[in-house]
Amino acid sequence: MKSIPVFKLVKDKYFSITIGLSFLILVLAASIFYVQIGSSEKPLILHFDSYRGIDFLGSKAQVFEILLSVFLLLLINLFLAGFLYNRERFLSYMFVFVSLEIAILILIAISVIISVNN
Repeated sequence: MKSIPVFKLVKDKYFSITIGLSFLILVLAASIFYVQIGSSEKPLILHFDSYRGIDFLGSKAQVFEILLSVFLLLLINLFLAGFLYNRERFLSYMFVFVSLEIAILILIAISVIISVNN
């Protein structure tokens, strides 16, 4: 019986710490957004350009859809890292550390959306 490739990653401490940190940062971004903008019903400014002004308005649901799509992207990267772990370990490390970078960038983007809308 074959094991699921993702479970091999749990034995490697760099993988488990990085994956855990990525998902923790994503949950932190979602909770910060919910606490800061949770009761607001007005449209949110999602993109602001210094030359043209407000480019894109959206709702809270669209921000949570962005967070959900990043969560799915992290899961796909986790699966690919587990799949490639025995064949190409460097590429597997790249998938995991890029997932961490994406989570950090989403945290920055969420904090910018919060700061523009408050």
